[in-house]
Amino acid sequence: MRAPPRLALACMLGLLAAAPASAGDLTGTWKGKWSCKAQDANGKLKLSSTAVEEPEPGVSTLEISHPHGPDDPALQARIDGVLFAGFTLVTAATVGGVGAFVGCDPGDLRSFKWKAMPGVVKAKIGWRGSFVSDDATLGTCRGSWTRVSLEDPAVTDTCR
Repeated sequence: MRAPPRLALACMLGLLAAAPASAGDLTGTWKGKWSCKAQDANGKLKLSSTAVEEPEPGVSTLEISHPHGPDDPALQARIDGVLFAGFTLVTAATVGGVGAFVGCDPGDLRSFKWKAMPGVVKAKIGWRGSFVSDDATLGTCRGSWTRVSLEDPAVTDTCR
């Protein structure tokens, strides 16, 4: 007799939740770009990292710290100065995985794929996300970053 699909899904999710999470060390500073398509009451908007002014004009900066050490999946991040919490998961690929950033201001969620080897600066993160801002603007975004430094930027603020 076949198990109902919902029961099979629930069992699979239970097994995944019970398995220890393994993390990739994404600590460091990353540079890249992003673009968004948004909509508000006035119509469609296009946003991009070319509007970023600090710390480097026209370039998106991602800073990541693992507050409990590089073997822990939890992370704290600043994306162009805005605080995010998140986590990483290693996939079947030995040098990559997936994860998510959740904005400390509600309404911003970004899922990402990463490739990084321990102790090697060369690494990449590609992401997609969606946001709702003040119940007045909504949009979707995508972008990528390349790691430029392994030094821990000490993102110690927390929101989750």
